[in-house]
Amino acid sequence: MKRFFKYWLLFLSPFFVFLLFYFYLDPFKVIWSYDNYYVKGDGGINRDFVSTNMYIKGKDRYHYDSFIIGNSRSLFYKIEDWKKHIAPNSIGYHFSESGGSVKGILRKLQFIDKQNEKIRNAIITVDYDLLSQTDREGRLFLPAPQLTNFSNYFSFHTEHLKAWFDLRFLYYWIYYHLFNEYSPKMAKYIEQGTNYHYYNPITNEELFVTEDSLIKTGKYFSSKTMRLFKNIQKPDSIYPIAINEERKDILIQAKHILDKHQTYYKIVINPLYNEICINPQDYNTLCKIFGKDNVFNFSGINKWTQDYHHYYEPSHYTANVSSEIMDSIYFHHDDTSH
Repeated sequence: MKRFFKYWLLFLSPFFVFLLFYFYLDPFKVIWSYDNYYVKGDGGINRDFVSTNMYIKGKDRYHYDSFIIGNSRSLFYKIEDWKKHIAPNSIGYHFSESGGSVKGILRKLQFIDKQNEKIRNAIITVDYDLLSQTDREGRLFLPAPQLTNFSNYFSFHTEHLKAWFDLRFLYYWIYYHLFNEYSPKMAKYIEQGTNYHYYNPITNEELFVTEDSLIKTGKYFSSKTMRLFKNIQKPDSIYPIAINEERKDILIQAKHILDKHQTYYKIVINPLYNEICINPQDYNTLCKIFGKDNVFNFSGINKWTQDYHHYYEPSHYTANVSSEIMDSIYFHHDDTSH
């Protein structure tokens, strides 16, 4: 029997060594605490986890009262630009996530509310991709355990641990760290981390400073970049209905929290380069829930979606567009008392 256990221990020893390396290296940044999670060559970061942990880390010190909530398309609404339209003493925070879902919006509002913190102002960005998802699956899209009262703690960490044992991930991760060479085929497994220098840990703001500079000087849109924009636009198309009864109820719950805090909020329907319009029924549903004066539909054909210069790639519009959108949505109700 002792010999049996000895052989099994010898057989499993590589597994335990591998496991120790996982905890030590923390490739997905879910074990230890960091001031900047977006480091070079990480294993793909769960943005919901980062946003939640950075909020917890800063809330007692900064007492955030204004929030930009949405999927990754909400990243480029600069707090500095927002302060032109809200009270200068407001403290803004990016509570973003990858992919996005209606439950993701609700969880964040509920979590802030439970901290007995104010929600003075809010910009919530939505689109078909977000509104058509009650919740999301997959390591990058799982909600931070703190937002679920730790009900998904085990599954959250199990998914990340499983990804560590993916041989394809390990190959690319080791190769990139050894040779400092990155290629597009690695994107599914690791992130290049080129913008980590411009991350603001106080506001959880990620800025594409390099890309903005290249766009400004006309050096960004190479032939390689332009291939991303081919055959994307479908100007005569309309998305299917995204908001079913379950998602409608979730959005109504979110509205109740905003009402409780007397929040000055704006719902922005993202201008996507594909020029596909959000379904009119979804637009009407959002207007009924949040009020027509608070919902701004920039989907379909407009001055931004007609020009690729307004996009980093087809899915994400630039910080300049976000700034112009804020100028537009606050134009008729500009009131910096909020």
